[in-house]
Amino acid sequence: MRIREATSEDAQTVEDELLVPGYRETAAVAPEYSELDEDGVAASSVDRWLDDDERVLFVAETDGDLAGYVSDGRHESPPIYARGTYTNVDGLYVKPAYRRDGLASRLLDRIEAWAADRGCEYVGVSAHVANDPAVELYDDRFERTYVSYRGRIDDE
Repeated sequence: MRIREATSEDAQTVEDELLVPGYRETAAVAPEYSELDEDGVAASSVDRWLDDDERVLFVAETDGDLAGYVSDGRHESPPIYARGTYTNVDGLYVKPAYRRDGLASRLLDRIEAWAADRGCEYVGVSAHVANDPAVELYDDRFERTYVSYRGRIDDE
């Protein structure tokens, strides 16, 4: 298994085999909040990670197969805080056949190394409350500092 930065040659495979399946799994976990717009799904692209020095997308490759990805971006903290730059994981997905083998942890290790090279002080991740494997991974790896809530606004 090799983890490397994605290239433009990987784009279509990443979009078809990793991004879109990840979006569909997320939508299945929380359909009322994460309902997909199929036009948006069809237009999804990895370009925002490939064309920006402050963003990155790493893929895990095994025997020519892309088994998973993690994407991330570097951000400046608002000036009201004394903390410095941070990174926030945009997405993390591992194909079902490769799960529970430590691949997600290896992808996060790679993101943390990328962030450290860019002077980041913190890494942020989030997961849907019903995504038990992700919550377990993140609870084991990171300090839980915030809990977020969402509610539908009724238009009555």
